Amino acid sequence: MSRKIEPRASVDLTEEERQLRKTDCGKLLFTSYCGQNCALLIQGDRLVEALFFPKKPSKIGAIYIGKVKNMVKNIDACFVEIANGELCFLPGKSAATFQVLNRRQDGRILEGDELLVQVVRDAQKSKQASVTTQISLSNDYFVISMGAKKVCYSAKLSSKQKESLETLLLEHGISGPDGCLAQECRALLSEEESRKLRQDGAALDSYALPSTGMIVRTKAAESESPEELLRQFHELFAEYFQLLHYARYRSCFTCLKEAETEVASAIKQFTGSAEAKSFEVITDQKALYEQLKNDGQEKGIPWNLRFYADDMLPLSALYSLESKMKTALSSKVWLKSGGYLVIEPTEALTVIDVNSGKYESGREAQDTYRKINLEAAEEVAFQLRLRNLSGIIIVDFINMHSRDDNNMLLQTLRKFVKQDRVNTTIVDMTPLGLVEITRKRTSRPLREQFAAYKYNCADHN
Repeated sequence: MSRKIEPRASVDLTEEERQLRKTDCGKLLFTSYCGQNCALLIQGDRLVEALFFPKKPSKIGAIYIGKVKNMVKNIDACFVEIANGELCFLPGKSAATFQVLNRRQDGRILEGDELLVQVVRDAQKSKQASVTTQISLSNDYFVISMGAKKVCYSAKLSSKQKESLETLLLEHGISGPDGCLAQECRALLSEEESRKLRQDGAALDSYALPSTGMIVRTKAAESESPEELLRQFHELFAEYFQLLHYARYRSCFTCLKEAETEVASAIKQFTGSAEAKSFEVITDQKALYEQLKNDGQEKGIPWNLRFYADDMLPLSALYSLESKMKTALSSKVWLKSGGYLVIEPTEALTVIDVNSGKYESGREAQDTYRKINLEAAEEVAFQLRLRNLSGIIIVDFINMHSRDDNNMLLQTLRKFVKQDRVNTTIVDMTPLGLVEITRKRTSRPLREQFAAYKYNCADHN
């Protein structure tokens, strides 16, 4: 249910604002901080994640009919024009499977070829955007992609969940005994979608589907029913087939699918976990409020949505965003015990150092170090998510002599990183006591997102 807080001429908190300020269940804020639009997830009075929207909208995920302008054989790559004068880089490894639209396919990519491409990286500084010919579409439950034919399952699914999903897909002919996705359109489309496409002139029986595979996501196990899961799959595959089918009749430089808006991307990113069902979405931007309300009504999404309006007490002040952002960007992070972390990103990796600081509890030094390290393990997992750190992360915990204590530390760290929606791997502890972590890069780290706006912030203040 949508609710509105009317403006008032007072800076004292009302009872409604006191309740609004509580963040135990999570608050997803869409607001402007230092003159830049952003999405901020606050839970337990802590900033959990932050996403600053670029001034130039991202094109990641957009699908175009592009034209190959020139081949660069010495680096096994080519440049593809997706709009008038807009060149993108296409490495050879990203063109293992491709669709040539203006001539008969013969396994080669030549200059002048019109290809179906998808943007995978935005242009940065002097580097062009990157594209791939291995088109992929996704929803909450599945990712359908061109390339390998295998059906893969999220590593976060339990053995029982995976077995149940495998059985369902096998029973309905979506996957085969060999673990591959069926390659016939009639097996992958619902009867209703098949009928619509045939009416539009699509030759489903003779259409040669390019090698196509699928990933079953973690949320598939949370589906309300098998029927809902199948409906989601059929709708996604119908979109995939229509894109491939209609691309043959579109002109070069046509954008067949727009990139998601920053707001839609943020909502999908921040509300992708089970705990997000109780999140409250709050914005102080009227146009965005109306957009979210309409989207919720059209898609049947039960938004817990608020519009906040108070000139005397802005949303940023209500949730102390300046203090939270300062903490999120500081290199030193204090622990409740009095110990602290020092987080230092470098060009090649990120280094996190654990220090005992003011911790004085316990007579035995090893007991003290174990308690600090276990608390630090939880905080390290939290900071990886908050700062969106990726690549190689090295954590220098306080040295402990006991092998059991070190094993306990690794188990604790693994338990907390499992809560991260981004794939994070605890590799091992080196003989020097350094813990190696890798985390998949999905977007820029928080410090890089905010660096572009810190001068605007100074002017704003």
